[in-house]
Amino acid sequence: MNVKISKRFAKDTQKITDQRMLVKIRQTLVEAGAANSLMALSNLTELSGYPGFYRIKFDYRYRIGIYVDGDTIEFLRVGNREDFYKKFP
Repeated sequence: MNVKISKRFAKDTQKITDQRMLVKIRQTLVEAGAANSLMALSNLTELSGYPGFYRIKFDYRYRIGIYVDGDTIEFLRVGNREDFYKKFP
């Protein structure tokens, strides 16, 4: 699948200082690029009421917000679970 990264996603990752979280984000990006379909992504859940928007839970505290259009995955936001749903979608 094609992977696009938004400017907001890049800014959100620059705010994260924990190296373990950055490694997990990088692994998620690599996994998404190598995936043939959405079912190949782990911990993926569609957001109810927002068609095409999904979240990936990659840690018990952090979420990644993505938008899927055809075979293109756009990474939009990353953040901790307390305020992630206030900012995404």
